[in-house]
Amino acid sequence: MKHRRNRPVMAMVSAVAAAAALTLAGTWHASAGQETPTAFAARTPHTAAPLWRADPARGTTVFEGTETKPGAVSVVADPRGRYGSTYRLTTSGQKISDTDRVRVETRGHRTPDGKALRFTEGDTVYVGWRSMWGPLPTTPADWVVLWQLKDYGTGAATPPLSLRARGDGTVDLEYCDPDLKTTQLWHAPLRTGQWHSFVVGITVSASPSKGAVRFWYDGKQQKVKGGSAFRGATLRGDWVTDKWGVYRSDGVKGAATAYLNGAKVATSYALAAP
Repeated sequence: MKHRRNRPVMAMVSAVAAAAALTLAGTWHASAGQETPTAFAARTPHTAAPLWRADPARGTTVFEGTETKPGAVSVVADPRGRYGSTYRLTTSGQKISDTDRVRVETRGHRTPDGKALRFTEGDTVYVGWRSMWGPLPTTPADWVVLWQLKDYGTGAATPPLSLRARGDGTVDLEYCDPDLKTTQLWHAPLRTGQWHSFVVGITVSASPSKGAVRFWYDGKQQKVKGGSAFRGATLRGDWVTDKWGVYRSDGVKGAATAYLNGAKVATSYALAAP
């Protein structure tokens, strides 16, 4: 009985040591385990606060970088008057070269102490945000990417996840496997000029049996390819991070604007939800 009473104390010491090790590491990883996604929401020990938030007071320093080809990322007042300071990503829609597609995006996350969040094998994270778009031209048979989970490093290829506006008046969440086969996980009508909230729950793994995706839209969990969780390989490079903005195929013409508000990365849906 005496040994049992001491176990919580030992666990606390281990947890403090683990936290200190993460602080010294420079780049934060959500977890070190590689469990199967059977207990998706509870797998990674939850933190008491989001791991990262897009605080407009920090401007674009909250991101690892911005990609403006051409375009600009700025902080403005919410044009709908609901959520205060908001990121606005705008592009004129004019190509800057024959080899570059039109793109205005944020890339990655940087905490106030300068560390980058990068998600690797076994991590479970929830990415939440609000988006409003307009103008947002679309064209039949072409696409506009509004958010994506992107691979980096050795073996990086087509992004595993993309939120895309289609020319048929819909927006969808698309999965791409390591063989570049795409699967539509979810879709809904595309509504511009109004705020919508999103949370993507991601278990990062190169294994199709360990990687997983869950999705919430406007505060409600959605079915993804027929179930509450879709399983698939969500990693094919060394690490993944995500991007917001407007990135589009060459068939789409005209200026576009994407607003971003309340963006967070966390270890639970409750902490990530905007």
